Amino acid sequence: MNDVQKQGASGLSIAALVTGILGLAIIPIILAAIELNKIKKGLSSPAGKGMSIAGLILGILALIGWIIYAIVASVLLAGFANAMSSIS
Repeated sequence: MNDVQKQGASGLSIAALVTGILGLAIIPIILAAIELNKIKKGLSSPAGKGMSIAGLILGILALIGWIIYAIVASVLLAGFANAMSSIS
């Protein structure tokens, strides 16, 4: 058994999960992709694979949420600007 298999989850796995929970969108996606690639190559412990996948999913959901938020905010601001111009 080599040293990689004996280790616990890596810092990247934990960071991907935490930043995913915080909704930081692109950061957990990048961290999870790096860590999953390291796990695949055998450079990191597979113990953190679940955390990396969870961080990846949460990052994707956060990114979708931020995109929806931006679209809704743009539509509302455009409607507000149109309403204000019709009052004047």
